[in-house]
Amino acid sequence: MRVPLVIAGAAVVLAAAAATVAGVRWTAAGEPVSVAAPPGASTVLPEGAYETVVDNRAAEVSVDLRNDRGGPEVDTYAMPPATDWEQVRSAVAGQLDGWRQVGNCADTGERRVRCSWSEPTRWWPRTVQIVFLRPALPGDDQSYEWPDNTFLVIGSARGTGLS
Repeated sequence: MRVPLVIAGAAVVLAAAAATVAGVRWTAAGEPVSVAAPPGASTVLPEGAYETVVDNRAAEVSVDLRNDRGGPEVDTYAMPPATDWEQVRSAVAGQLDGWRQVGNCADTGERRVRCSWSEPTRWWPRTVQIVFLRPALPGDDQSYEWPDNTFLVIGSARGTGLS
């Protein structure tokens, strides 16, 4: 008679411990991680023909990162013209110590480069995504649009789902 009660008691204790761990993780995953902009970034964007392109990329990041826990935090920055992809990628990755890079983040040489990271946790991993936008090369069909501006979009999502 005592053995079934001991087993039932142990099961209740284990279930309570699991629920506590899950509750703590659920709460921690409920807020997007704060990602600081790289050095030289400015929230004051210059006026120009780029506005639609940058706004569209920010909207894409927002849609990509939206989940059942709510909308992400998405910020757009003007970067110094000499900023390169590796500076931006390493500045963001350096803040996400231990996070798993999702996909290939290599510089393709294109005007738009993307990279994402996922929190290394099994339950409700948070996600960070960046999009780096640089001007077209001189002489390119679209080089007149925004020849001297480089931009960065940073999005951070609440944790959702199981990985």
